[in-house]
Amino acid sequence: MAYSIDFRRKVLEIKDRDGLSFEETALRFGVSKSSVSRWAKRLEPCRTRNKPATKIAPERLIRDV
Repeated sequence: MAYSIDFRRKVLEIKDRDGLSFEETALRFGVSKSSVSRWAKRLEPCRTRNKPATKIAPERLIRDV
C-alpha cells in the first residue's frame, strides 16, 4: 500500500516538531520504522522497479495454467 504524499509529509512534520525518533514516530502512526526512515530520505514514492521482470518458461506456464 502506498501512503499519500500529504500523509508522509505530515508524519515527518510531527516527527520534527515533537522531536521523535523514527521508532517513536512509526509507533504513533502505525507504519514501519523503515518507511519513516525512507520517507526522510526521499518523500516521493518510487515509480519504477529497479530489477528485471521474472521470466517463466512458456512450457511451465502452459502446464501451470
